[in-house]
Amino acid sequence: MKGIKEKEEIVTALQDKFSKARVAILAEFSGMGVEEMREVRGHLRAAKAEFQVIKNTLAIRAGAQTSLDGVSAHFKGQTAVALGYDDPIAPAKAMKEMADKQKKLKIKVGVVEGQVVDLARFRQIAQLPSKPVLIAALIGRLQSPLYGFAGSLNGVLSKFVLTLQALKEKREVSES
Repeated sequence: MKGIKEKEEIVTALQDKFSKARVAILAEFSGMGVEEMREVRGHLRAAKAEFQVIKNTLAIRAGAQTSLDGVSAHFKGQTAVALGYDDPIAPAKAMKEMADKQKKLKIKVGVVEGQVVDLARFRQIAQLPSKPVLIAALIGRLQSPLYGFAGSLNGVLSKFVLTLQALKEKREVSES
């Protein structure tokens, strides 16, 4: 049995993690074996997230001063938390993929950028493209008008040069 001091240290560490996390996903995992849990952890690690089983009373205490305060009612039964610190979309996608693959893993609720999201909204977020894909699409859309404008200017300049060339040839023919 852990002492009060050890529990306080765990709560402090969890509070630090919860406050830094851009996404937190609570899931029920009852009936999952060790190998299944290892697979979930590995899949989330690849998405730059972590998957932790936390004692509910400690999680509720740690979440009290963070964005997880709004989901404390969901810390019932066997609950694990997936935390992502960088891109909130990648861990959401990874968690949804694992929940779809392993039926014993059930997503309860999520917190994305400080906002509590229910299961339906969470599924929508998990379908969004990743951050690098969104940035590339934005850059492409920003560049598109510039390329069109440059092409138009190039066309106008080409016609002007061709007109001058034709005028020069016409004068040379008329002078000869």
